[in-house]
Amino acid sequence: MRTSALRLSVVYAASFAAALVALVFVIYLLTTRFINTEVDAVIERDALGLLEAYGRSGTPGIISELNLRASTFSRINAVYLLTDGEGFVIAGNLPAWPMMRGRDGRWAEFEIELREGGIETDRPVRALVLDPAPGVRLLVGTDLSDRRDLGRRFAVAAAIGTLLVTLLALGIGYRQSQRILARVEAVSRSCKEIVSGNLARRLPLAGDDDEFDTLAVEVNALLARLARTTEILRTALHSAAHDLRSPMHRMRLRLEQSLSASDAGATADQTRPETLEQTLRDVDHMQRVLTALLQIAEAESGTVGALPEPVALDTMLGELGELYQPQAEEQGVELSVACATGSSVLGHRQLLAQAVANLIDNALKFTPAGGRIELRTRVAEGRLIISVTDSGPGIPADERARAVEPFVRLSNAPPRDGSGLGLNLAAAVARLHGGSLRLEDNRPGLVALLEVPAGVPVS
Repeated sequence: MRTSALRLSVVYAASFAAALVALVFVIYLLTTRFINTEVDAVIERDALGLLEAYGRSGTPGIISELNLRASTFSRINAVYLLTDGEGFVIAGNLPAWPMMRGRDGRWAEFEIELREGGIETDRPVRALVLDPAPGVRLLVGTDLSDRRDLGRRFAVAAAIGTLLVTLLALGIGYRQSQRILARVEAVSRSCKEIVSGNLARRLPLAGDDDEFDTLAVEVNALLARLARTTEILRTALHSAAHDLRSPMHRMRLRLEQSLSASDAGATADQTRPETLEQTLRDVDHMQRVLTALLQIAEAESGTVGALPEPVALDTMLGELGELYQPQAEEQGVELSVACATGSSVLGHRQLLAQAVANLIDNALKFTPAGGRIELRTRVAEGRLIISVTDSGPGIPADERARAVEPFVRLSNAPPRDGSGLGLNLAAAVARLHGGSLRLEDNRPGLVALLEVPAGVPVS
């Protein structure tokens, strides 16, 4: 047996057959016991009638009663015998006192030989042996051939029924195993395509809403996330290569120009400060890009080293407000922070702070002098929402979905330094915490909503 499904089918069929045999055996025992009880009751009633006849008229009375019963066939398969103390037959339908095979008190079992159609047969008899008076013995019994034949027919019927049910169970099990194998084969083909690089392939659903469909739905969700993460990483790497190529090219160009200036006779003091300053700016930009990429990778993969802990948002947002207040004042932008005391979220403080900082930094880039930025929190249906609202130009509705993708430069983006990963990192951190990042219109400006599950209150 090469498949687990077929092995299980055989095991289930064998178990079912064994249970059926046990059930039939119990039914047979109960039926046999019931028949024996009824047979004994009939024999006892018959014997009681004969004893009453003996009590009324003595030996002549019981002889007359025996002859009457034998002539009228009052009971089918009845066996009677009345003998004296010497064993001579007085009346009955047996030629002589039988050899008892087993005796339990007054009850005895034996066999009698009968010739039917020239064939001698041994027929089992169960009888009640009584002594109505000294020197008189009475045997009242019943031929059990019908009961024996019934037992044989019952056994044959049970064997045939068990065989048919077992074959039916094996057939159903084989059909089910083939059906399961077909689904496993379909899943195997899909997995081979996925392994070969087709991340758009999904496990097939049979529509039965069973365990296989439930597992396929879960695996498909995992594949969708894997495909999305892979696409994000592919896009990020491609964009990072383009984004880092320019500063690296500028750094190389400056170094070559510096060397050329030195060869031309310019002093190091004339070329070095400006070259180093510009190179440091490019290095800082590259470092920001790489750091953001690493943080996004950690958030998307869920491989953050620290364990989640309650984060007091009022404290964290207050610190961020103090951090960005000087920059806001320098740009002529009003920055306000309002957070409910005790509000918290279970998560990673450093990543959450970085995500909110990116939203504030993004708002500062787009908000002109005289504008306003508000940092707020609120709780709705067990979800904690951190909102960063600005009065800048906002983002067109058709570009908001692209705005959270890595290295995306919007049409109205100002010509300022940036990695192009701020909103993407904020969205990744939100997903890591079981939440989401939404961008809405502030008319004018933008509302960035970082939504995560609310944690326990922090005192």
